[in-house]
Amino acid sequence: MSTKKQKIGISLSGGSAMGYAHLGLLQAVEEAGYKPDCVVGTSMGAIMGMMYAAGYKPLEIKKIIKDEKMDSAIRIAFPNVPKPGGFVSTIRIQRILKKYVPDNSFDKMQTKFYCCTSNMETLQAEYHGQGDNLVEYVMASAAMPGVFSPVKVNGVNLVDGGIHDHLPVKPLLDEKCDIRIGSNLLVEKPGKKKLSQLWIHAFLYCSFSNYHLTASQFTDLINIDPGKYWLSDFKAVNELFEIGYNTGKTYFKNSNAFTNM
Repeated sequence: MSTKKQKIGISLSGGSAMGYAHLGLLQAVEEAGYKPDCVVGTSMGAIMGMMYAAGYKPLEIKKIIKDEKMDSAIRIAFPNVPKPGGFVSTIRIQRILKKYVPDNSFDKMQTKFYCCTSNMETLQAEYHGQGDNLVEYVMASAAMPGVFSPVKVNGVNLVDGGIHDHLPVKPLLDEKCDIRIGSNLLVEKPGKKKLSQLWIHAFLYCSFSNYHLTASQFTDLINIDPGKYWLSDFKAVNELFEIGYNTGKTYFKNSNAFTNM
């Protein structure tokens, strides 16, 4: 019998405020006795993934969100009137993140970490996992077009990675992860939409629909249904955490995927 330790990777999808559910899922992963060797994220999944890869536990990250009032859209929104591309700047959120990840380097992460962005010039997805400008790349990954202004890194405008890759798996394959867990938020579901929010629903639909391109490459795909909560429900941190946690607990209770580890 082989004694080789299997390498575990986890991917955290986009979903704005709904992404707080990833923290609960990560808590369930840890309680099940597993420690990811590699983390990759898109959009809010990139923000939560970066904090986790930096060494903060899920409950610690939830406390930071509360302490820094990141559960308030008004608190994190910084008007961006002078610049084109979006009416909210990422400056304020970047300042908060750099407070907790001061090295601002992929190479200083405790756990290998990648984030996905969309390059506005090449029209391609990019996966970043080395060098500096960690926070800038992560914020670019979360820069939903029309809401946040693009983030320029090394002279290139980058936006939300969910445009191309809602649930990235490529870095986990490149890192040769044996177990590849996909924490997939069901961000868009059938139903009537408010006319005033159609463009956001359209973006979420396009982003969410591309997860089918990567779904089959995960050994474990965990779909998290945020229920009544949506991308603007930042105050529902506790509720979303519990949704992710309960989903994870149920999954690991019923799954045989890890029995050979």
